[in-house]
Amino acid sequence: MASSTMKDGVQDAGDIDLQAVSIITSSGKTFDLLGGYLGELNLYEDLFRGGLYGNILIFDANNINQVLGLTGDELLYIKMVTPSMNDNVIEKTFKCYSITDKFMYSDSGKQTYIIHFCSPEVFMDALTPIYKTFKKARATDLVGQIFEKYLATSRTGGTGFTPLVILGSAENEIQFTSPGWRPSRCLNWLASKTKEAGYNNPGYVFFETNKAFYFANVEHIMDLAVQSNTYYSDYYYMANNIDSGFNGVQYSKDIDLEYKKAADFKVIESFNALKNTQTGYLANRLFTLDYINKKIVSTDYDHVDNWGAFKHLENIKGKGSGGTPLPPFNASDPATGGALRAAAGFNQVYVQHPNLYTGVTQNANEIIDTIMPVRTSTLAELDNWKIEITVPGRTDIEVGAIVNFHYPDASPRDPSDQNKNKDDNYYSGFYLVTAIRHKITHIKHMMILELVKDSVKSQQNAG
Repeated sequence: MASSTMKDGVQDAGDIDLQAVSIITSSGKTFDLLGGYLGELNLYEDLFRGGLYGNILIFDANNINQVLGLTGDELLYIKMVTPSMNDNVIEKTFKCYSITDKFMYSDSGKQTYIIHFCSPEVFMDALTPIYKTFKKARATDLVGQIFEKYLATSRTGGTGFTPLVILGSAENEIQFTSPGWRPSRCLNWLASKTKEAGYNNPGYVFFETNKAFYFANVEHIMDLAVQSNTYYSDYYYMANNIDSGFNGVQYSKDIDLEYKKAADFKVIESFNALKNTQTGYLANRLFTLDYINKKIVSTDYDHVDNWGAFKHLENIKGKGSGGTPLPPFNASDPATGGALRAAAGFNQVYVQHPNLYTGVTQNANEIIDTIMPVRTSTLAELDNWKIEITVPGRTDIEVGAIVNFHYPDASPRDPSDQNKNKDDNYYSGFYLVTAIRHKITHIKHMMILELVKDSVKSQQNAG
């Protein structure tokens, strides 16, 4: 982050420059909502959702609902930026789809209501069933073809097309026929059948951030941070009644440090051995059914035994706040080798069509036993250890970012303990941002971050 000082326009962490929030009617009329109508704007992005969603609370003293003839079928144009981050503007046009929670104050005649909106590509997806055979190509190339032809949408307000970013290249080719599937279903189907060259995890996902659409392998996202030894930001959790700082960080009026303070912390999911057995995370079994040759083949996969074959967040060896080297922790499997598990605890069936397509390199239909079991475990891993923190908002963050969260060790201490500021080894560490709720008013931008981790700090280095 650029140096955030008074001269840069940032006086408090979470400052926001709302440059435009306006309704565009079907007739092309634009109405500015910043002139006393905006109550609160919420924008949601999610690593497992192929579009942005949001809502806006309207305070209406002039009955613009009737004057403009609002029906929930308008466009909403938003442009905002964190002061000093002019290269990271969030500028989007959305499609409104509903108006709810209408309430009138009888003493004043004023009314409030909530307008719900989403990416226009979500509407394009709902309106565009695909009946087509896609000839053999690398899965990542097919994704680009489908997105460009069936989803890419020009947006009003000068925002243009939202680009698609494809990370890496698939090592397998795919040929398939879409029987009326929506574009997003085709893309998600391709995600479930794609192996990326150079990676063991076939964990592709299709999602939209506040900057772009992505078709990316989760392991590739993590590996970018591991290889570069960099991550988005440090965040520190402190109880509200503690003012002395954490790990030597003093929370005075240093804006950069204020941005790193987590105001709230919540555990959404912790390690759950029963759930992990039921979801196939620890181990699972795939039955491939060849009904032409009347043959069934079973494949057992044990994720605990294979855990070390993948890239993990705790392998990042970057620098912490102030440029100091991070402690020499290694990634450790939260399940441990002795976890109770059995492949038979979670069964899947895939109907196989032998020689369905010829001349297709590593046809997913033929190598499904190397894709489905691994994908089942690695995606379940992202729902295994999940927390939520509330931090000051910035417009340069996207889902898919990696953060380093510091949670204080709650072990008993005595006055001679020199490590009183050390981190908890389980809840501290590197996390992947899987969802963001941007909560915005005229003067303040806060973010509720959903964070997941795939590894813990190795105990032999916990010191």
